[in-house]
Amino acid sequence: MRIGSRTPGRIDPILSGLRAVLAHHRERDTLPPLTEGDRLDGKTCLVTGPSSGLGRAIAPELARRGCRVILACRAGHDDLAEAVRRESGNPEVSQRVLDLADLASVTALCDGLARDGVTLDLLVSNAGVAPLGNRLTRDGFAELFQVNFLGSFLLVNRLLADGVLPREHGAGPGAGPGDGRPRRLPRVVITSSETHRLCPPIDFGRFGQFPDFGLMEGTTWYGQSKLYVQTFACELGRRLVRADGTPEVSVFSYCPGAVRTNISREGGFMGKLMTAYFIDPKVSMWPAVYCSASRTLEGRTRLYLYLRHVAETDARSSDPRNGERLWQLSIDLLATRGIQLPPWVEGE
Repeated sequence: MRIGSRTPGRIDPILSGLRAVLAHHRERDTLPPLTEGDRLDGKTCLVTGPSSGLGRAIAPELARRGCRVILACRAGHDDLAEAVRRESGNPEVSQRVLDLADLASVTALCDGLARDGVTLDLLVSNAGVAPLGNRLTRDGFAELFQVNFLGSFLLVNRLLADGVLPREHGAGPGAGPGDGRPRRLPRVVITSSETHRLCPPIDFGRFGQFPDFGLMEGTTWYGQSKLYVQTFACELGRRLVRADGTPEVSVFSYCPGAVRTNISREGGFMGKLMTAYFIDPKVSMWPAVYCSASRTLEGRTRLYLYLRHVAETDARSSDPRNGERLWQLSIDLLATRGIQLPPWVEGE
C-alpha cells in the first residue's frame, strides 16, 4: 500500500503520516527473507547519517553481518563508533566527519578516503533533514536541497570517480572469483521516500530553489527533495550499466515508511505525533539492510523497495530526460561553488 495516489501537489502531513503508519501494519513480505547467510564478511561500508534514527539502526546491523563499517557524521559524536562496536560485537567500526550542509566537508571526506587507500564495497546514503522552514547552508543552497540531495550527489560521484567505490569493468556478475560463486558487485543504497510521488514536479528553471514554508507545507517540500533524490537514484543506475545491460555497480533505493527518527525534531505537534506513532528504526531499517546484504539481489540494479516489496517509482523520477537534466544542472551548480566533478560524470 502506498501512502497516497493522487495528483501531485500539496501533501497533507497528518493524512500522509496516518496512511504511512497504516501501510506498515498492513504490509506483507513479498521478498525472500534475509538469512544468517546474507553476510558482509570482508566488505567495507560507508554509512551517512549514522548518529541517530534509521542510520543508527542500520550501522550496527551491517556490522553484525561482518561488515567493516565507516560512520560518516557531523562532529560531536565522539563515542559513536565505540557504541556501535559494543552493540555489534564487531571491532572494525570507525568514523569520519561528514557534514552534508558544507560542501567543503564532503570534499574533505572524499579526499581523506582516497588518500588513505580506502576501497568501499557498499555505500548507504541515508543522511537527511526535514527543517521547519527554508534555511540556507553556508554554501547558499536550501538546506533541504543540499543535505538531502546535492551533498550526496557530490559524495557518490567523487567516491566513484576516485575509485574509492570501484566500478566493475570486467566480466559480468556471473563470473565468480574462482570458487564458483558470483562476484559481489559494489552497491549504492539510497534512502528515499514515497513522498517523492506526491509533491509538485521539479521546476528545472528554478533548479534547487525552495520557497519559504511552514509546518503544513514542510511535508510537501520534503517530498520535493526526495523527488530530486529518487531521480538521481534512477539516473545513477542508468549510468552504471555496461553496454550489455549488466551493472558495474548495483544501485538500490527504498522508502522505510513511517519511521520514528530525529528528522522530525523541529515538527512541533507533528513531530510529537511521529515520535508517538511511527515505527521503530530497528523495524524500519529492514529494506536498507535487505538492499545492502541480500544475496538474491546480486547482479540486479535500479530497484526501488517500499517497505518489504519492490515498487515502481514515480514516472517523473524514472524519466531519462529528467535524469539527464538533473545531472547536468547539479554539475553546473557545483561549478558555481568552484567544485569540478571528474570527467566520467560528464560521460567521458
